[in-house]
Amino acid sequence: MTLKKSIQKKMGAAMLVLALAGSLLAGCGSNEASQADPGSANQPLNIKMTLNFDGKEVPQKDNEVEQAMEKYTNTSLDFTHISSNDFCTKLPVMIASGELPQVLASCGAPNQSYLITAAQNGAFWDITDLIKDYKNLASMPQLVYDNVSIEGRLYGIPRFRPVSRYTFVYRQDWLDHLGMQPPQTVDDLYQMLKAFTEQDPDNNGKNDTTGATLMIINNTLSFDFSPAFGAPNNWSETNGKFVKAEETPEYLEYLKFMKRLYDEGLINKDFASIDVGQNEGNLENGKAGVINAATNNVLGFQSRVEKVNPEAKLDFVSALEGPQGKRVSADRGSNGILMFPKASVKSEEELKQLLTFFDKLADQEMADLLEWGIEGKHYEMKDGKAVRLNQELYDDEVSFPYNKPLVTVPLTAIKTPGDLDPISEKVIQVEKENEQYAVKDPTMSLVSDTWAERGAELTQLLIDAKVKFIMGKLDENGWKEQLEKFKQVGGDKVAEEYAAALAKSK
Repeated sequence: MTLKKSIQKKMGAAMLVLALAGSLLAGCGSNEASQADPGSANQPLNIKMTLNFDGKEVPQKDNEVEQAMEKYTNTSLDFTHISSNDFCTKLPVMIASGELPQVLASCGAPNQSYLITAAQNGAFWDITDLIKDYKNLASMPQLVYDNVSIEGRLYGIPRFRPVSRYTFVYRQDWLDHLGMQPPQTVDDLYQMLKAFTEQDPDNNGKNDTTGATLMIINNTLSFDFSPAFGAPNNWSETNGKFVKAEETPEYLEYLKFMKRLYDEGLINKDFASIDVGQNEGNLENGKAGVINAATNNVLGFQSRVEKVNPEAKLDFVSALEGPQGKRVSADRGSNGILMFPKASVKSEEELKQLLTFFDKLADQEMADLLEWGIEGKHYEMKDGKAVRLNQELYDDEVSFPYNKPLVTVPLTAIKTPGDLDPISEKVIQVEKENEQYAVKDPTMSLVSDTWAERGAELTQLLIDAKVKFIMGKLDENGWKEQLEKFKQVGGDKVAEEYAAALAKSK
């Protein structure tokens, strides 16, 4: 499959240069490279990495955590951390320039046109046939590898995440003050948001709280829980026919619910324009009582909210009961992939050294470092179990700069057991329970040329229509008109290509 013609039109000269460079770099090195320690002849292997970063401040070079990683893996590490807010914009420019590190994170799933084109033209190493040779990397569920493949080939190591981990994080202390029970259904959620907005949940005598805070991130509503209304996860597939979730009547019911929240002032009016910091700040500062978050972020939110209000208490719920029972979106089981550009990784021997480095990061010593931090600083041992000393310090110095961007395989069974707090215990329970409620996206491992080329444009069309509908600037007829436009300018063609790709895969 080739996207050359479409990329010539869409991406311009920069991507043509990339495609040419990729073709020239497509040759592989020797197949006889040994799988030794990363550094050869006791000399540390120098590794440059560019990663997305969600923390507050990039840690100083040569800190304790970095030094511990370097010592164990016999490497010298050089990190470039780029804020996730900017990373997706900068990544295609970096790739087009050809000036790349040895390890480069993708922006989410590798389904953007420039990544597919770069991979297919040989800009990144194909590691499909090598993974089996690495004990820890080979332990990844095959489904996770399948979900990030491009036409059945793997061009990077997926960063493992639970398959379904999206939650509504809420102020439990507000709920207690109002004498309400945790939400179990979609209607319960509405009632909680209404009470958080109208009934002075923080007991300060002021009308200064909002039910929930949300934003638009990567052209997606952060509060999109449309599967709870019976809608598909992104696309549905029936007898080989694909339909975009937004085209279904169930998705329209979800949008009507969101419009009701907006009209009644139960969500922040500026949801279409705020950034991550402002959105999270609304929860931290007690302006909003609910936020969407992944399970692995709940404990961090608890720590941050406590700094503002020591009496604050958070809890969370994930799969809500809707018209078709409990349903929650399933994800790829990864947070993007770590790729190895051929422009900077010159041989298969060097590639294998890099794979060995990531395999070693899943050994128990490194699993403990990434999951717990430095003993005596981030955790202590009690009765054979690790006990967290300071969640925020761990988040700032270990989790955001190293754990989240570098952990590739599940560490739960590898790391030293911990004496977990109630939130962490519940996270494990909810992630397991969600497997039975998870609604999969049938297009996850399929490729559509049209979506690869114009997916961003089509997604923008839909998100603009959603925002206008929620704000009342577009009525139901107007929404349907935008759906027709979506289908005419590429949506129908995408559906046909997914159908063809599915048939071919079978």
